[in-house]
Amino acid sequence: MEVNPLIPIGAKIIVDKSKIEKLLPNKLLDTLPKQINGEIVDYKMTDGMGIGYVLMTEDNIKIWIFNTELNEQTRKEYSLEESNKYYNPQNSNLILGKYKLAYEINGNRNIKTIANPINLINWLIFTMKDIF
Repeated sequence: MEVNPLIPIGAKIIVDKSKIEKLLPNKLLDTLPKQINGEIVDYKMTDGMGIGYVLMTEDNIKIWIFNTELNEQTRKEYSLEESNKYYNPQNSNLILGKYKLAYEINGNRNIKTIANPINLINWLIFTMKDIF
């Protein structure tokens, strides 16, 4: 499975406002310029579909963006490609009529590794970071 590289924290990037207009409240959109310049301050994981970036704009506003919302210059600079890894499922693979992503499982699936208390605590700390 090929994974796009992440843009490093602290990198300066540009976001196209037109690609996030439907996602942000109008009050926030009115304060943002047409091209949003900012610095990546953190990563944020979605519900399993990808990793987003927490962006601090020049106006000290934090927004959450994805690779698809970056402008073309930034995408080329960091060699980001669109990953449409959808596959055409059979009837038994359909969930409510939607396509599923083709995930490849990597890592150790041994029960001793999964149930290891140290791994569990590390996982718990990592996942709770986004909640609190």
